[in-house]
Amino acid sequence: MRRLLLSLICPAVAFAQARPDSSSRLAPLVITATRVAVPVAAPASVTVLSGDSLRARGITHLADALRLVPGATIVASSSFGSQASLFLRGGQANFVRVLLDGVPLNEPGGAMDLGALTLDNIDRVEVVRGPASVLYGADAVTGVIQLVSRVAAPSRPAGTLSFDAGSYGQRDVALAGAAATAHVALNATLSERSAEGTLPFNNGYHNRAAGASARFADRHTEAALSARWQAATYHYPTESDGTIGDRNAENTSHRLTLAFSGRRVLSERVSATWALAAGAHNPRSNDGPDTAGDTLGYYGFFSRGTITRRSASAQLTARAGATQFITVGADMARDHERSSTRSLSEYGEERGTFAASRRDRALYVQALGTVQSRGSYQVGLRLDDNSAFGMFRTVRLATSWQLAPGWRVRAAVGSAFRAPSFFENFATGYVRGNAALVPERSLSREAGVEATLRGVSMRIAAFQQRFHDLIQYTAAAATPTAPNYLNVAAAHADGIEADGETTLPASVRTHLTYAYTRTRVTNAGFDTGLGATFVLGQPLMRRPAHTARFELARRVGVRADVIAGAAYSSRSDDRNFAAWPAVPVVLPARTLVDVAATMRLSRPGTPVPVHARFRADNLTNVRYQAIYGFQAPGRSVRVGLTLGAP
Repeated sequence: MRRLLLSLICPAVAFAQARPDSSSRLAPLVITATRVAVPVAAPASVTVLSGDSLRARGITHLADALRLVPGATIVASSSFGSQASLFLRGGQANFVRVLLDGVPLNEPGGAMDLGALTLDNIDRVEVVRGPASVLYGADAVTGVIQLVSRVAAPSRPAGTLSFDAGSYGQRDVALAGAAATAHVALNATLSERSAEGTLPFNNGYHNRAAGASARFADRHTEAALSARWQAATYHYPTESDGTIGDRNAENTSHRLTLAFSGRRVLSERVSATWALAAGAHNPRSNDGPDTAGDTLGYYGFFSRGTITRRSASAQLTARAGATQFITVGADMARDHERSSTRSLSEYGEERGTFAASRRDRALYVQALGTVQSRGSYQVGLRLDDNSAFGMFRTVRLATSWQLAPGWRVRAAVGSAFRAPSFFENFATGYVRGNAALVPERSLSREAGVEATLRGVSMRIAAFQQRFHDLIQYTAAAATPTAPNYLNVAAAHADGIEADGETTLPASVRTHLTYAYTRTRVTNAGFDTGLGATFVLGQPLMRRPAHTARFELARRVGVRADVIAGAAYSSRSDDRNFAAWPAVPVVLPARTLVDVAATMRLSRPGTPVPVHARFRADNLTNVRYQAIYGFQAPGRSVRVGLTLGAP
């Protein structure tokens, strides 16, 4: 039953090797790597993070959870709730597709702010590294992240009430409930999270979220419905160069996602899956005059936006033989964006509006199976037909082979693409979009080895990525009516990822992850000078070459668990945009230490269990900047209490 319910989370998901991570030890269950529910391990780089384990150690936001994933670099602009970007395997911040129960959360063009995305009602986070456009279309260039909603177990009703408080005015409260029968499962959550922030004034963060899901399953049919609403507000006193002075600037974001998916067994060898998804995102920015006398220069700016995404998908999966599967699928999607701006200056008031939409239709086919019970393969081909840029083809080939007991090797090659943003395609006015843009594209190769020897589990993967047709802006258009966006730049991102775990004496569990990423600009396009965003032959901005994390975990007595970790990031290149033209700067290397502990306060068998938790981030109070000019939070301590059982 649990596996049947889990397969409903996204349009179609798969059984594969779920790598153990520092937050959990999961059996091989469902991942996002194949979009089909079959018992074949996909040859892919995958990390699965348990939602309950993350919350138990005080991790409540997706951005903080992704710091545990090898090859993932999170860059946050400042305090709690501030804009956070993900660079996965050295790719651009808009090269990762983020899904919530199959609903895309990215804006058209791939942009995604992870700063306010919480883990409420999330059962697990599935991270697939490598090109995945052959299954998910645009934006899945360096990976896919899927947030999977919780599924209640068929037992008596359960619920939790959690409280947390900590440094910088952090205050959280969350309520969750679940009930299930043999065929139906229900879940619901409510949460409110806030913080006063790390900066002297106007740095508050407030986040409210509500989610619910319903699952049905019988012998032949499965269906799932999930909904999630979130509203977040972040106040920021910082200017574009990091200086502190604005007392009333804020960003707000309202987001609603709906997903309905299902699976029907048509015969012993054929099954069908379907999914309908809808998402609406309403970003807002408010930055009015600071005082009544603030009337010089550009002293006010307001923006309103509405981004809607609708999609439908269907696929048939047929079994040929015992462990050979062929899938044929179709996706349809419509994206629409509408926005308005109002700026105030000593030169008068100026208003602007923008509206655009586009449709995408796609067909894909995938063959997945095993070879002589020792190997597996995955072959996929996809054809997208977009109303803006026309036809685009992507492919992926992957295989793995067990050389000997405990030893497995794998290899993969694939292509992927990022669609232009609406503004890049359709902007008018002072900045002109380019309707003739083609998608940014990539070609990636990967090889890896996995081994388990004498209680030590290790995984190593080497990858090579080539990014072409990167879209750049130029203020010096060829003619007054020529577009400002063109496909001109290119870059490479190569590297190695490794992670492993073992158990030391005294039952101390260890986990180590390491990533080396070498990025290099191969075509700077319009950019000139050392302070440009793209500098020929130089690394891409804000990507450290070396990142590593080492953790020690141990159970203390029969009631407590303690995890201590240290995360290292090497120096990285950035720009000082306060100067004109911008000048290159180097962000120093840093090592951040964190500690998390949980303790059961109630006796075993208590009707309402009580657990306490503690978390300390940046324990040694290192002063550092992930973005030049913007100070990251110092030492942060949180304590919490949970009543009830999940």
